[in-house]
Amino acid sequence: MTERDLRQQYLDLVCRVDEEIKKTAELHGARLHCAPGCSQCCAISSVLPLEAELLRQAVGRLDGQVKKKVQARAGAPSCPLLVDRLCVVYQRRPIICRTHGLPIAYVDDERQAIEVSACPLNFADDYAFDQRELFFIDPFNGELARLNEEYCAVRGINSRKRVPMGELLDCEVVEGGS
Repeated sequence: MTERDLRQQYLDLVCRVDEEIKKTAELHGARLHCAPGCSQCCAISSVLPLEAELLRQAVGRLDGQVKKKVQARAGAPSCPLLVDRLCVVYQRRPIICRTHGLPIAYVDDERQAIEVSACPLNFADDYAFDQRELFFIDPFNGELARLNEEYCAVRGINSRKRVPMGELLDCEVVEGGS
């Protein structure tokens, strides 16, 4: 499989994640206070190599002024891709960023329990979720991990080494599609 094929499979995965996000968001309606300018959850420090490649491409396409603002934020505690509390690569943001704010469910195999992570701006700590209200991320994360493994094998790079966000900021336009 080629890098291009793997990038396309990743973009297809993102579309499926976005569909599930939409369903979950519709279930919660007004409880979700996420909106442009809310950057409470935006503290990502690294991404998988596959996602890093797509982010590099997005950063490479940024207008020069925006790119300068991003590079000036290189040491910020929040994501350096936030400019004026807005993501400058919003359409290409990683899967983890897409799910912020929602009630994300993880299966803890060791404890045989479902763990839930949700933004405190949207849900109180003691909010009792029904399973139908949860976004179960494990199948998507499994597919992301598989795609990343394949991508890294094709590129000959370590799939276990995450790419720090700061390494995405000094790039030029990268050829190879979106």
